[in-house]
Amino acid sequence: MRNLAAGTCFFEADPTLSIARRAFAEGIGTMFLMLAIGGAGVVAQRLAHGSALAALAVSAIVASRALIALIVSFGPVSGGHFNPLISSLQWLAGERRLDCTMVYVAVQSAGAIGGALLVNFLFDLGANMATTPVGLREVASELVATAALMIVVFACARSGRRDIGPVAVGAWLAAAIVVMPSGSYANPSIVLAALVVAGPVALSPHTALLYLAAQIAGGLLAFFVVAVFYPAPAEAESGQATVGVAHSKPEL
Repeated sequence: MRNLAAGTCFFEADPTLSIARRAFAEGIGTMFLMLAIGGAGVVAQRLAHGSALAALAVSAIVASRALIALIVSFGPVSGGHFNPLISSLQWLAGERRLDCTMVYVAVQSAGAIGGALLVNFLFDLGANMATTPVGLREVASELVATAALMIVVFACARSGRRDIGPVAVGAWLAAAIVVMPSGSYANPSIVLAALVVAGPVALSPHTALLYLAAQIAGGLLAFFVVAVFYPAPAEAESGQATVGVAHSKPEL
């Protein structure tokens, strides 16, 4: 098995680690990310005194810096995805096995929901009462924000810039939160958790469904864009790269 972790980011440093250990890192990391995003929304609303710009600035700084810290901390163990799209697109590119991808997506979703419940508890929030409808501009912005995020992630991975990957991803997230009408969720697990969390980042089921569709479309668009700029190695294209589960009987 060829080790795709060498010289890249968003791949675990040791793919031979048990799937349980790597998945645990993904779940905990996604939980903390959702805690940072949901908590930042509540704190920003309370401190901004009606200033939308101030609220956006607080959310952008907190979410982006939290993501950078989590990728740096957990990345060597699991790759530091915290986003089902990254895991799924790696599988689509032949860079991760399907069983590992499915486990990653499951624990990322569970971790995000756990983070949402923790936000509700820590800030003494009620139930999600989000009903605000969204229009075409918000849905389109979510597609663009997601596509750009995936392009940054995979361009950093394919170019071998392991050192700068977390910072680049955090920088784009901060910018997108401020300039995108949707607020740049750009992560299906965060959208799922937004159905549970209360506060400014909460989403209604209808909005969440539209955002999920936009994110999937944005992820696929990014996949083809990155394939043009950074074609996958021949070994990955032939399906021989099996980063994810190196054991014949993975520990679950």
